Amino acid sequence: MNRDELLKRYAAGERDFSGVDLSGVNLEGVELYGINLSKANLSNVDLCCADIICSNLQEANLSGVNLNHTRIDKCDLTGANLRGMNAFQSSFEGSNLTGADLSQARLREIGLQGVNLSDTNWEKANIDSWFVVEFKHYLKKVYLKRTVLYVDDTNEINNCGANLTDAIYYNSDGFKDTAANDPPGVIRIYPGADLSGLDFSGCNLRGLDLKGVNLSDSNLRSANLINTDLRNANLINTDLRDTCLRYKDLQGTIFCNTIIPEKRIEENQLHEVEDYELVDESMLEIEMLSDDEFTDFDDQ
Repeated sequence: MNRDELLKRYAAGERDFSGVDLSGVNLEGVELYGINLSKANLSNVDLCCADIICSNLQEANLSGVNLNHTRIDKCDLTGANLRGMNAFQSSFEGSNLTGADLSQARLREIGLQGVNLSDTNWEKANIDSWFVVEFKHYLKKVYLKRTVLYVDDTNEINNCGANLTDAIYYNSDGFKDTAANDPPGVIRIYPGADLSGLDFSGCNLRGLDLKGVNLSDSNLRSANLINTDLRNANLINTDLRDTCLRYKDLQGTIFCNTIIPEKRIEENQLHEVEDYELVDESMLEIEMLSDDEFTDFDDQ
């Protein structure tokens, strides 16, 4: 189903669209009230600036959806798949997300007042630390493994009550204190950090300043590195398979024995890649991306 058909049938009074396939459809700015989209396929849909109110999204597939500046208030998202979604200045107020999968999601400045987050999965997500502190009573049974937290005050985060074992603390200016009181397995990342030999597979590292970091011998397979600054980073022996790359530039980045077959990389980076040392250049295959594939990756 396309946008026009959905809105035409909705305008005619139809509200039951359960199980419908809208994957990849541009629904930017739509206003839908009381619609039934349970078990619908909304993967990779653009819902930027949309209003979806008092609607049924139970077990809907919203993986990779763009929810920037979107209101999904008073909706039932029980068991919904929100894996890899992007939400900036969005609202889920009064919604039920019980059992929802928010792994690898990226959330910035979102409203969650009155929301139910019971048994949600936030593994390898990328969220503001204020969110963890503000909504800590929602997260006591949530495991934030490999979740990136933008941290200003580590004491505030360490004592928030959430399960932070194996979380990732990020601060673009580095940390003033030591990691002595951090929960087990916490990784601190910042420009110039030594992150060699670590497993970041599937992590959402999008938009981070990682200039000069040492990622040699690390696993970044399937990680989100869109708009991540890796200038002067050490990527020797690093696994970058299935990783989507989009940087301002790759100046000074060290590639040697780096596993990067079938990489997605922008056309204006091709000349830069040719300047790098690749032990086996046959492993580098360039897959060009259309502008549409990066539509929602330029905000903040």
